[in-house]
Amino acid sequence: MRANAIPVAIAILLATSASPVLAQRGRPVPREESWDIALGVGGMMRPTFEGSDRSRFRPVPLISVKWRDTISFGEGGLNAYWHHRSFRIGGGLTYNFGRDERGSGGLLGSGDDRLAGLGKIDKALGLRVFASQRLGFINFDIAATKFTGTNNKGAEINFGASMPLPLGRKLIVSPHVRATWTNDTYMQTYFGVTPLQASRSIFPVFNAGAGVKDVGGGVNLVYRMNQHWFLLGDLSVTRLMGDAARSPISISDTTIAAMTMVGYRF
Repeated sequence: MRANAIPVAIAILLATSASPVLAQRGRPVPREESWDIALGVGGMMRPTFEGSDRSRFRPVPLISVKWRDTISFGEGGLNAYWHHRSFRIGGGLTYNFGRDERGSGGLLGSGDDRLAGLGKIDKALGLRVFASQRLGFINFDIAATKFTGTNNKGAEINFGASMPLPLGRKLIVSPHVRATWTNDTYMQTYFGVTPLQASRSIFPVFNAGAGVKDVGGGVNLVYRMNQHWFLLGDLSVTRLMGDAARSPISISDTTIAAMTMVGYRF
């Protein structure tokens, strides 16, 4: 499961106080110069790697800090942005947790013993630019990221849309869809098999090219127990496409992931 389910949920949570329609009764609308800070803990069940038919449960911490609605830090990385009404544009730094060739006990890493011989994909810092626009009840967003690791230098473009639906004053249900395009470097890193890797692993040689890597959809839930405590949840389905689906590494083209979390907003 992608970590972006968490920042999407946090964005919805913070919006509940900024919107007169969604704001809790008696809670003041925060001023633009105020801080928004949320901390929490939870867990997620997700595939051991992209294309895996096995899932693993991992504990997940939550740290989300926003200042003046222009600088934010959290699961999505460190970002600065400018916004006007429902349009937002910005950039920042994000992080790719790579992939281990063995099962890993790390919080956000991924890996599986069946990947033995493929080698480790290093963690990498990512340079990211993004924009979003709300049209009616639907939020559209696009983000482009270039990773800068030693053997993790690919690039990806993410497209997404979500529709937050308030069900009363406490619960928000947000269906969402997304798609990811990656360049040939990223695709070969995660789904390709070189002759050397083939000689060391159970997989045959495979050259992966650029294209749409996956599409997915799901539903995100935000429940505000009171003005401070909240619950987050997400259930998502992802379908690999193109060379990502054709790769011998991809054992299952369709995966399901789930996340739940409890947090406190200051």
